[in-house]
Amino acid sequence: MSKVAATESRLGEAWDLTIDAWQRFWRTMKNTPGLLVLSVVLGISFWIFITEEENPTRVDELGTAVLIQSFNVEPGLAVANQLPTVELTLAAPEERWDEIASGQGLFTAFVDLNGMTDREQNVPVRIEIEGIQGVRVVEVNPESVVVNLEDMISVEVPVRVRPAGTMPIGYELDSTKTETPVVSVRGPESLVMRVSDAVADINITGLTLGVEQTVTLIPRGAGGGEIRGVYIDPPSQRVTVDIRQSTLVRSLPFRISVEGVPAPGYRVVNVVASPSTIVVEGSLQALQQIDSLELDPVDISEELSQVQRVVGVALPSGLTTEDSLVVTVIIQIAPIESELTLLVIPEVIGLADGLTAQLESELVEVTVGGVLPLLNQITTRELKVSLDATGLGPGVHEIAVDTILSEGLVRRALQPEAMSVTLILE
Repeated sequence: MSKVAATESRLGEAWDLTIDAWQRFWRTMKNTPGLLVLSVVLGISFWIFITEEENPTRVDELGTAVLIQSFNVEPGLAVANQLPTVELTLAAPEERWDEIASGQGLFTAFVDLNGMTDREQNVPVRIEIEGIQGVRVVEVNPESVVVNLEDMISVEVPVRVRPAGTMPIGYELDSTKTETPVVSVRGPESLVMRVSDAVADINITGLTLGVEQTVTLIPRGAGGGEIRGVYIDPPSQRVTVDIRQSTLVRSLPFRISVEGVPAPGYRVVNVVASPSTIVVEGSLQALQQIDSLELDPVDISEELSQVQRVVGVALPSGLTTEDSLVVTVIIQIAPIESELTLLVIPEVIGLADGLTAQLESELVEVTVGGVLPLLNQITTRELKVSLDATGLGPGVHEIAVDTILSEGLVRRALQPEAMSVTLILE
């Protein structure tokens, strides 16, 4: 017998045994139906037990309030009151709670108003769950809510643009424009009658140029509060805002005016103002006519050192400022540096007893530098020029020329720097 034939024979025997076992089971269940029911119940109970052990059911709150919606409102009617939110208690396998926490599942709370026309009624809250399996609602709090119905009406209200924020200094709102001057407001009569206008809130903070953008319209009452529960048609509009530059801002330097002259021999070396500039605001025409602001004059007549004065700032007409109108002016005064050349008769010092000196030249040209007040006071008597012959004997000697100057003076040149001196015995 081939292998294929042997395999087919074994399969046939297995099939016959299966049919025979099934027939015996069916005859037993047919003769004892209670045993069939008991087997099914035990099987289901066993499956539930195994499932509960492996993935136990957890009862907990959803944790997020669900807003109640109204469905099937009768034509010509509208819900006049703001429907509250409900808290849900759910039962779900432990593994489902991770999915719920991650945002899976859509929980919808609603009241079905089909056929209801009373102005006030208590309506049960219903819950629908979509997008997640194995979750059921255990408790709804509250279980029912009061619904007020009113006639649905529609009126036209004006559209108003409400700018918010502040623009930079020197800019102001020129005009605003909407697509249409009015829009339709629809809803319960008591709410619609409270709407005074449809407001387009637009932020103008920091704007220096006009803008155009789509803005959602908000129904508002006479006091400015938002009226909820009504609908605006269309719900948004294109709003155009025009900005114009009303004033300019510039930083202007100060121009310092000095009167008089310092004492003789002194001069002005620096003039500063603190602060050195001022920020002013004004029209374009006013600012085009000025490049700096002149301060009140400061008198420095006969001054010998630094002069410091506090002076006021006078703003031209049409200009304003938030800066201080008081400025400190500092004028630095210093002596004038110069040079002076003098011819001085040199003196031989340190001669030994019995010696006399004969000079090659009787005059030395000395150039000294210093501040002018000192130079104006110097004389040939105060400027000493000497030739030191200490330790020298008779004969001809080349001796360096030395000078003695008053404090504050500096020797700039000396001619000659050395002289031929003949020492003779008397």
